[in-house]
Amino acid sequence: MVRSDASHVPLERSRPGRRGIAASAAVALVVFASAAGLPAHADGPTTFTNATSVAIPATGSANQLGPAGPYPSTLTVSGMTGLVTAVQVVFHGLTHSALNDVDAMVVAPSGANLVVLSDIGDPQTSLAFTSNATLTFADAAAGSVPIGNVPTGTYRPTNNGAPDAFAAPAPAPSAQTTLAGAFTGIDPNGAWQLFIVDDTSGDIGSMAGGWSLVITTEAAAVATTTVVTTSGSPSASGAPVTFTAAVTAGGNPVTTGTVAFTADGSPLGTVAVQPSGTAQLTTSGLAEGTHGIVGTYSGSTGFLTSNGSVSQRVDTATVVTGSTYCNPGGLTVPTNGPAVPYPSNITVSGLDAPISTVTATLDGVSHAVPVDLDVMLSGPVPTSNVMLMSDVGGTAPVTDATIVFDDAAAGSVPKPLAAGTFRPTDDDSDAADAAFPAPAPVAGSATTLAAFAGQNGNGVWSLWVVDDATGDAGSISGGWCLTFETFSSTDIALQSSANPSMVGQSVTFTANVTADGSPVTIGSVLFFDGATPLGASVAVDASGIATLTTDALTAGAHDISANYGGSPAHGISYGLLDQVVDLNATSTALASNANPSITGGAVTLTATVSAAGSPVTSGSVSFSDDGGTLASNVPVDGSGVATFTTSALTVGTHPISATYSGTAAYAASSADLSQVVDAQIVADAGGPYSVAEGAGLTLDGSGSTAGAAYAWDLDADGDFADASGAMPSLTWAQLDALGLDDGPSSHAVTLKVTLGDQEVIDTVALDITNTAPSTVIAGSLTGTAGVPFTVKVGAEDPSAADMAALFDYTVDWGDGSPIETVSGPADPPVTHVYVVAGVYSASMTSTDKDGGTGDPLTIQVVVDPADSTPSPSPTPTPLPPTGADSTGAALLAGVLILGGALLVGAASRRRRTHRS
Repeated sequence: MVRSDASHVPLERSRPGRRGIAASAAVALVVFASAAGLPAHADGPTTFTNATSVAIPATGSANQLGPAGPYPSTLTVSGMTGLVTAVQVVFHGLTHSALNDVDAMVVAPSGANLVVLSDIGDPQTSLAFTSNATLTFADAAAGSVPIGNVPTGTYRPTNNGAPDAFAAPAPAPSAQTTLAGAFTGIDPNGAWQLFIVDDTSGDIGSMAGGWSLVITTEAAAVATTTVVTTSGSPSASGAPVTFTAAVTAGGNPVTTGTVAFTADGSPLGTVAVQPSGTAQLTTSGLAEGTHGIVGTYSGSTGFLTSNGSVSQRVDTATVVTGSTYCNPGGLTVPTNGPAVPYPSNITVSGLDAPISTVTATLDGVSHAVPVDLDVMLSGPVPTSNVMLMSDVGGTAPVTDATIVFDDAAAGSVPKPLAAGTFRPTDDDSDAADAAFPAPAPVAGSATTLAAFAGQNGNGVWSLWVVDDATGDAGSISGGWCLTFETFSSTDIALQSSANPSMVGQSVTFTANVTADGSPVTIGSVLFFDGATPLGASVAVDASGIATLTTDALTAGAHDISANYGGSPAHGISYGLLDQVVDLNATSTALASNANPSITGGAVTLTATVSAAGSPVTSGSVSFSDDGGTLASNVPVDGSGVATFTTSALTVGTHPISATYSGTAAYAASSADLSQVVDAQIVADAGGPYSVAEGAGLTLDGSGSTAGAAYAWDLDADGDFADASGAMPSLTWAQLDALGLDDGPSSHAVTLKVTLGDQEVIDTVALDITNTAPSTVIAGSLTGTAGVPFTVKVGAEDPSAADMAALFDYTVDWGDGSPIETVSGPADPPVTHVYVVAGVYSASMTSTDKDGGTGDPLTIQVVVDPADSTPSPSPTPTPLPPTGADSTGAALLAGVLILGGALLVGAASRRRRTHRS
């Protein structure tokens, strides 16, 4: 696929270019395992073939690219004993007009794989083709697949360019570069697969005879490990560098066999393993760039092969002239993809101040189509980078031009490109640039070399050159240079007006900017709290001072910095300060509305939060009892007060705490108090009580709270002075004095129990029952027949009320005469005439106003004959005196005169009148 360049015709730049050569190889460690045992060969080289033709790409594929047919081609290996020690891959009857387009990967039954052919050259400038050739891939071959007409022969696996992507169901290609590295130590039996892809349109081919595997196994061998190290990376071009391969098995050195070293797939040499288990190779022929160095241990009887790799960077030595640093090594720009080397590096050292300006020079720029060139410069911190030129310079060729990039230049890169000094120029008017291939950094947004101003220029600078369209090549034959100017260094002394400060307090930061001890009077300072600006830039004054005042700092430690932005003559500088901002201290006071309180009684806890004597009106308070939460997050009000009321406190002493939570401005604080909770006292008046007239009364308040004071109110006058004590006894006289003197009647007895601030009462009923009166008489008990016999009859009653009222009396004279009834409070004589002499048993009763009738009083009346001498008679019990001052029983008498109906009737009328 040869393109004529007799006259230049620009290619379509929207078409992706072909892959470039890999820039570096990752360090890899490869270990192959096998069964343990004594060394013994199992099977010598054994060939397995699938002779089915393979179309590349599959017949009918669109645009003549894509997977081959079949995809994959499968070859079954069986009957082999032992593990693989060597593999060769053979392509039979291979024909293709652009072998550069063919990618081929072999996959073992275990999944191990190797790309044996890929990207052997740029078909635009280095076309490879073959016709009906048999290509054998073997690690021991003398060389890689060549460019041009590829004849039948044996070649090392050849895989150039970036990693390939194979369509499913193919696995991802491994990082291995040799057949031994990919397949040594595996069980060969099973289905092997060959995945072939044509990755560029325009050419087709086939493998008419199919393909073969030549496999050698060994029954038992020991796995080995090969580790490759370098004497130093980067190294200088032309300077020697030594690579050491250490071969071990089971942690012990392997002392037989050889190690073959390659650089980017090209042989460097084969070295025998020494008794130390190492093999060393020294070379000074590595070109500038990054090289993948692989050391492959050959294996020997009883030991399997293995390999290891290391990345070696080679730079052309930097040439320093004054403040100009150059890499005189040239760069080769391909028709598409990264230049070689990629990147080209300059190592800068000795700059004693930050960069003020930098210019970049490309020496000997030649390219058929300069617009294809993308050139990026990155500094010691790769994320700081600038596009020097991209999509500019036109399509006219340029030859051996010296191009200088300087922010102070008069204009941008011209079209057509010519030698001169220009500003960095990136034209993205048609489309943004594609990302530079790895390991280049992501292109930043900076458009001028001022992006490097203020930075430390010491370190490695890299030039990344890519041709972003196919069809044209070029070079930068004389290499490139960087020229630096540095700032006068400045210093900043940063101070705080108050450190530590309080939240909300104004703090002034002062930055004093000097250069060589003298004030810097131009430029400005930007103050930061961490990464956050505290305000706009502040210009330094005639004393080199810039200040900023803020009251917005939150509590905690703050990394305050003052950043001087520099000037045309002064470098940027930074001042740092650790500013501590404390929360405003608070105090919390805790009070209870009732202490001690009683069980079940409401207790209101009040927390008052203040700071510097003023209420704190934000935040909340949590109340706890001996660590257990009573209430959480109770907000403080506008007076700094939070309250909580509870009735759930049990008997005992409670350690109550109120904890103020704090806010972004106020510190937490707490207060404690001991809340005493007493048991609810009990008043138990006992009862109900019942007492008969004339009897004493004992009250029983023993069911009340012990240790309290007891006071009784029996007459319901609200005065609890009637009795005291838990079990007081009252006589009838005391009850009478209280007005409890008549029964039947009901009264309320109330007990008041007092303990501390507690006072409770209990009221029960007191019933006074009526006591029947006792009958008494006075007078002689001796009479004479036919002569009126007179005695006085009366009543004794403990109730003064009863005594003040009328009594009803009955008299049975015992001689068969009718029973007489008389009523009245007085004590007139009761007269009866016994007709016949004798001894008579007379019976008398008295009934009080409440209907209580006492036991009959029986007396013996002796009646003498009318004409005889009177007999001695019993002396009757005298009646007590009557009158208002009588304290005993009063004698009430009724007079009964035989045959005196008028007297009886009068007495009856008087009784009815009194009771009415």
